[in-house]
Amino acid sequence: MTAPSLIALKRAPSPTNDGTAVKRPRTVAAVAGLASAAAAALFSSLGPAAGTSLVWFKADLRIKDNPALSAATAAAAATSRPVIALFLVNVGEWLGHDMAPIRADFLLRNLACLKKSLAALNIRLIVRNIEENGLDSSETVAEVARAVDARTVYWNREFEVDERKRDKKTETILKAAGVEVAHFQDQCVMDPGSVLTKEGKPYKVFTKFKYTWITLVVRNRVHAQFPPAPVANSVELPAAATAYADAHSDCPTKLDTGLQLDEAKAKAAREMFPAGEDEAHARLTHFLTDKARKYDSARDLPASDGTSSLSPYLSSGIITSRQCISAALKANNNKMEGGTEGLSKWISEVIWRDFYRHILVEFPRVSKNRAFKSETENIPWLYDDEAFAAWSEGRTGYPFVDAGMRQLNSLGWMHNRLRMVTAMFLAKNLFLDWKMGERYFMRHLIDGDLANNNGGWQWCAGTGVDCAPYFRIFNPLSQSTKCDPKGDYIRRWVPELAKLKGKAIHDPYGELPKAEFLKLGYPAPIVDHKFARDRFLTAFKLAVKKL
Repeated sequence: MTAPSLIALKRAPSPTNDGTAVKRPRTVAAVAGLASAAAAALFSSLGPAAGTSLVWFKADLRIKDNPALSAATAAAAATSRPVIALFLVNVGEWLGHDMAPIRADFLLRNLACLKKSLAALNIRLIVRNIEENGLDSSETVAEVARAVDARTVYWNREFEVDERKRDKKTETILKAAGVEVAHFQDQCVMDPGSVLTKEGKPYKVFTKFKYTWITLVVRNRVHAQFPPAPVANSVELPAAATAYADAHSDCPTKLDTGLQLDEAKAKAAREMFPAGEDEAHARLTHFLTDKARKYDSARDLPASDGTSSLSPYLSSGIITSRQCISAALKANNNKMEGGTEGLSKWISEVIWRDFYRHILVEFPRVSKNRAFKSETENIPWLYDDEAFAAWSEGRTGYPFVDAGMRQLNSLGWMHNRLRMVTAMFLAKNLFLDWKMGERYFMRHLIDGDLANNNGGWQWCAGTGVDCAPYFRIFNPLSQSTKCDPKGDYIRRWVPELAKLKGKAIHDPYGELPKAEFLKLGYPAPIVDHKFARDRFLTAFKLAVKKL
């Protein structure tokens, strides 16, 4: 017997696959819970059903708070139709989107953890390498669905333009073959398209977005609405599906063709960011228990361990924003604002994550190498390869900037304060196109994430939504003395300056006699800050007709 369609149940009211936002405030958890419960009710009277249910994992490598997996297992349990899982290794797509080798490595390590977690639910994981079969992602999903006799394919949506096109194509192919499709929103606490002005338009100012977001979340208790825990398979897979899973069950541990990671960096990444849901939740608990109360001050001090270090786990879907908000509220006496200042500040930072995803959906041009503020596309950026190399290699002559870039190149991760300082230095001091830096970050960060990375870079360059005013230009020396007053961060990452004391650690060129400076083997500043500031302000004003 063919199962009734779940299309009316499974779609959360966030953007449709063609990018159009549905303007209703509905949460993913509410929809996922509805889908899980209603699917079970629909199927409960049908008895055992043939075939399988297929869950396609993407940037959601977890068991908990996973609406697609929850809905699939609920429906499957009601029909005795087993669930089987799928993950696609698509090196071509990853390279095309500037994925860093260290992030690919992190994904694969978490994929292995996911496989074990699924096995505990008696769910097999199929891993297909797109490079090996000559098909694209959509065609491969359809091929797998055919091979395992999937009657419904479940997945959680992604918001980038190319990913939405891919998912739309996948849905079209599957439905043409008579396979049902169920997809959900899991990346935001509030669905894109649900946090709107009184006029029904998307917010372009974060503070106003935040206040409406908080109102909706608190009123509807969105932070507490988690989809039901997934149910284990109670029956075995059909023989054909078992054979297919047996043939495609290996999780790769290394990749070739541009995503190779040398062993030293791989080892460091494993130590700094161990894989798995349990690790992510342990970090969250440790942060909220031991560090969050001082977050408002410690977050700007890169020499201290004052941040949550959860960004890689969030970007790869090992933990969700809703899980973070829910836990933070419990720690802050159920207060979004007020309570402990550090906790309130961290909650605000998580809301920024939602904000940038809403912008990505409502203004898809930011996914297409475009500035949010179209008038800033007239800025005559420079394309100086030597200056860019000095910046990317940590040779600008500004120790704080260089320390940040060397940390990134060494660890594949950089403290958020340094992300702002180095990004603004490239765009406003060196006057280089911010898109060059945005791509460099994506190609090196373990937590590379288009919405956050693009939003951050455009904020620093003065081209983005609710960005820093164009005339706000960080002085790298002032940032250094403010955020690394003792120079400990600089000493770690710029060892040629490790023995310097006092002001010299921040400004060796300006504080030391010339002969003593030359002995350091450290470059002189690549640009004078006052000159750079005046150059940027003049060019920006001319470009956007402020002169």
